[in-house]
This record gives sequence, structure tokens and C-alpha cells, in this order.
Amino acid sequence: MKQQIHYRRLLLLLAMLFATTFGMAQTVIVKDSITNEPIPFVSVYFGNDTGGYTDEKGMIAIPNEAAQIRLSHICYETKSISKITADSQTIFLVPISINLDEVAISAKAPKRTKTTEVGLMKAKTQTKHKGANGFEMALFIPYDSTWTETPYIHSILASLDHSTHWLVFTEIKIPIYATLRFDLRQPDAKTGAPKDESLIDGGIILPSGQKLGKDGISLPHPIPFPQTGVFVVVEWITTAKVSESCNLVPSLNMTLDEKENRTWNKKTFRSVGWMQEQDEPAYQNEEAQDFYKGRTPSAKLGLKISK
Repeated sequence: MKQQIHYRRLLLLLAMLFATTFGMAQTVIVKDSITNEPIPFVSVYFGNDTGGYTDEKGMIAIPNEAAQIRLSHICYETKSISKITADSQTIFLVPISINLDEVAISAKAPKRTKTTEVGLMKAKTQTKHKGANGFEMALFIPYDSTWTETPYIHSILASLDHSTHWLVFTEIKIPIYATLRFDLRQPDAKTGAPKDESLIDGGIILPSGQKLGKDGISLPHPIPFPQTGVFVVVEWITTAKVSESCNLVPSLNMTLDEKENRTWNKKTFRSVGWMQEQDEPAYQNEEAQDFYKGRTPSAKLGLKISK
């Protein structure tokens, strides 16, 4: 009899916990307004420096306390919704049309196959930058005026560290492996920051846990190197429920030897737009200045191009 009473109490407790958990969030699905297809890895900002991404099926749980959410994706118009109701559990995003300046995407690979590398891949690794949910880092690679012909970009390169140590201070005890989105973007003529326009149809996804080889991640089709220069962008994505400050694996290797820093970063879920790496507040405290000796880390990103 006592066992039955304890069993019933346990069931009641579990039911109450389930009801509480169920009431904490509403699941929505995000779809393309034209194709009606789910959109994976849409950035959804909940407010109060929190947010998340839709999963591979375009789904995400929205906390009840999120009075207004903002959905953004490099290939779609940004959308804000004041309140999630039963009628809005399917959210449609409108694709954007992009006019690319001085860049025409080639449907055929150029005949030239001999490649070379540009960027900072060969620079000495002296530190690394942790991954974080909704964090983006970009390296600007200028057009070389000595090139006699416009080269084609074949692949994106990145020096990644899949260990569970960040710098020399912290060990990630329970690693969370992020999905990475690599993209190419032109600089904004006024600010110099990466534009909100992808040169490669929204970027290329590197699945969680998959390592990047020395040949990098290949573009679907080679594209001409923009004469404005180009940003190589990497974005950390996880559908796990973690804070924006939670360390994610992999980290991005960095160098400290560059005289001119061309690295930028963006913190989506802190509502912080693109800033140059040297303006990052984290480098201003005494401990950081002592560690970096007045130098600013530069991202070890690059491109494989044919000339």
C-alpha cells in the first residue's frame, strides 16, 4: 500500500514537472515564404541577451518570457514578432534578392587549376578565440593590385582547434560542439564591416563535430575575387540551450604578429554589431594587456585561389 502511495506521488510530481516544462516554451517552425520549405539555422533573438537557432527542421522553442523575437538569416529579410500565438507557430521569412557589386558567380569552374593561398593560414598560432553561440568572426583579405588577372576563389580555409582548452586559463569540462557556417562577403563602403549579403548563397555549413582538412571547405562553384576585397566569415551555431558566454568547440586559432589587424567580430545575441577586433573591450583590462603585450589577435582564416 505504501509503495502504491509513493508511486502515485511520483507520477503526480512528474506530471507537474512536465506541465511546468511544457508551459515554459512554445515551439515554432520557420519556413521559406516562397518554397514553404523549413529554414535551418535561423538566428532567433529572444531579448535580454539571449537567443538560439532553428534546428535542421527549422524548429525552435521560444521561451514564454520572450515578449518580442527577432529572426534573421543572411538570405532572408529580418522579421520581428511581438508575441507568439497559436496562429503564428509557423513563421515565414521572405527571401532577399541581392545585387552583387563587381562579382559575378561563375557556373563553370575556370580551366586554371593551380592554386595558391591568401590570408593568415601560415601565420604563427599564438592564441585562440573561443566559439560562442551566435558569435561571428571575419578576416578581411584585400585584392592584390599586382595581380595581372582576377583570380578565382576555390575554397575557404580556417585554422581550427578541437581541443577542450581555451587559451591557457580555462578547460571546457563538458564540450559542446558547434556547427560552423562559413561565408564570403564584401566590405561595406561606409563602415568597412562585412555586408549582410552572402557571395555564396548563404554560406557553407560544416556539421557539428566534423573537422576541416588542409584543403578547407570547397565552394560549390569558384567565384571571381572581388576587387573590393573580401571577408572570410565564420559563425558558431548550436541548437543546444546554452548561454551566449558558454564556450563552444572548436576554437579559432589566432596570431599576434600582424601589424595591421583586419579581423572583425559580431555578437548576435548581445545585440552587438560588427566591430574591429582591436576595439573589443575584452582586450582593455590589465590581465589581457599583459598577456597580449599590446597586440591584437588576428583570425587565422584564408582562401585558396587560382591565378
